[in-house]
Amino acid sequence: MPNQIDKDKYDLPTLFLAFLAFCLPLALLIPGFSIWDIVPKTHVTRYFVFRQDVSWSQLNAIAIAVLLTLFCLYLEIKRRKLDEMVEDVLRVSEQADKVMEIEKERQVAAIKDTINLLDVSSAQYENLMLLSDDLRKRALQRPPAIDSSSS
Repeated sequence: MPNQIDKDKYDLPTLFLAFLAFCLPLALLIPGFSIWDIVPKTHVTRYFVFRQDVSWSQLNAIAIAVLLTLFCLYLEIKRRKLDEMVEDVLRVSEQADKVMEIEKERQVAAIKDTINLLDVSSAQYENLMLLSDDLRKRALQRPPAIDSSSS
């Protein structure tokens, strides 16, 4: 499985455009070679404003400029999509932080209430124990004996 290409890692249109964008200028370094040897020379004759002969070097430069522009446009679109995803993640993270802060405050309040209840219940328990001791002491003390009088 390590030989299998990860589709998220390699994007074919990006690789193709990168190949074109970086290999076409290298083709200009080879003397006597032109990519347009494969394509016939273009002669624009429809409108007199554009009526001119386009040389191979001009066609190469135009093609490279167009490809670079398209590649940059493609990269800009990808960057904007990534920026939107990052903004969404940050927004969700901020909302989660707010919810966690609210939950933390609620738990702190619950802990304070529990501590107060424990304090009150321990005070009540102490009072009950004192009352219990007092009742025992009173139960052990016998009331004074009442002498019957002879009348």
